[in-house]
Amino acid sequence: MLTADAADKKNTFKVAFLTTASIFVMGFLNALALNTHDLGAMISAQSGNVVWFGLNAAGGYWGAFLENVMLFAGFIGGIVLALFLSNKFAKGSAQAIFNWVLFIIPIVAYPLVLQYVVPPFISFFILAFACGMALRFFRNMYHLQVNNAMATGSVMFLGVSLKDKKSFDLFLFFVLVLAFAAGAFLYGILANIDVNLGADGTRLGIGASYVGRLSGMQGSYTGGRMTVYAREVYDNASNMVRMIGLWVICLIPLFFCPSKKSV
Repeated sequence: MLTADAADKKNTFKVAFLTTASIFVMGFLNALALNTHDLGAMISAQSGNVVWFGLNAAGGYWGAFLENVMLFAGFIGGIVLALFLSNKFAKGSAQAIFNWVLFIIPIVAYPLVLQYVVPPFISFFILAFACGMALRFFRNMYHLQVNNAMATGSVMFLGVSLKDKKSFDLFLFFVLVLAFAAGAFLYGILANIDVNLGADGTRLGIGASYVGRLSGMQGSYTGGRMTVYAREVYDNASNMVRMIGLWVICLIPLFFCPSKKSV
């Protein structure tokens, strides 16, 4: 039987785990969206997408501009909905499960169904909506409130924590940045496996210069977005390993939901 103090510590750890898990999923999801045939961009409301918002308008890429508009609309809509649903259940575990399931449904649905049946601007809206919900649902990390939709803020607070000599804060923000990168890393590993299972056996390059290293591929701008992988890779590669990986990382946190609500 756990003491009240031990139970509180366990619950606090589970809240932090759920926040870290959401960041890990975000890293995976942004890497997936960046490297899909129909999207080709990250789906968080981050600086790079704000830049594309202006560039697409200036260049007259109105299809891509609409996608930018839908991305930001979805992100804001997800935040608003999460604010209304954050206290739907009195029991903390029920609320945590509800929040997580609501977050992962559109994410799991995208590579399984949405990618093939809806236009990109709808996919941008739905995935950004999930990111917005996660930003409100999962932001508690011990005594901190963090931004799980992108790593920029966490990187900034690495410097702040270092300056203020707050070693525990420094450790927490390091974990958050690492979790985001680790999600993208896992996507890259699974994408390699998928492509190796493809008909042409092409191996994806991974890393900062992977665009230039992909055999026979030249980076190009289409509709205001960068085409990251060559078309033939999409046509010949399976995405089954990536889908299974996404399902696994989305389902595991359900077994670690906190029993009490976080403040």
